[in-house]
Parts: sequence; C-alpha cells; structure tokens
Amino acid sequence: MRHVILYAGEDGYWVVECPSLPGCISQGKTKLRQGQHREAIEGYEAELENIESNPGFLKMMKQSEADIRAGRVYTQNEVERHLRRNKKHR
Repeated sequence: MRHVILYAGEDGYWVVECPSLPGCISQGKTKLRQGQHREAIEGYEAELENIESNPGFLKMMKQSEADIRAGRVYTQNEVERHLRRNKKHR
C-alpha cells in the first residue's frame, strides 16, 4: 500500500500525489474517490514495468552505469564550477 497526500490546489482542484512515485499525480474538481488514486498508481506502476523491460532502456542504463564508473558523468554543480573557472581564464 502506498501513501498519498490529498490537498486543495491553487486552481481550486483537489490534488492527490503519491510521494513514493515521482510525478504520480491526479486531480479533479471534487475530492477524488479512493479508487481513483489507486487507478493512477496502478497505471504508473504498469508503465514503469513496460519502460524497465524495454531493451533500449536496459542498454541505456548499462551505458549510464559504465559512464558513471569511468567518471564521464558530471553533476550540475561540477559543470557550473567548470564553466565559471573557464570564464575567469578568458
């Protein structure tokens, strides 16, 4: 069972989020029935299974792991630091 958060959105709609599934959000003009958020969660999990079983996704993840191990992946902070350093030396 997953926890959900129900709150009134800024636009007057009711919003339900599932924090353990990033991007899994449902909304409606009235408070959602209990089954509605369950349907959104089930759909999210089913699509995630499709993505994870895709051979292209698996190949991309293996390449990403290899890039991380080889030090070819940089964080946003590292890139910004590098750009600032290069800008100073111009």
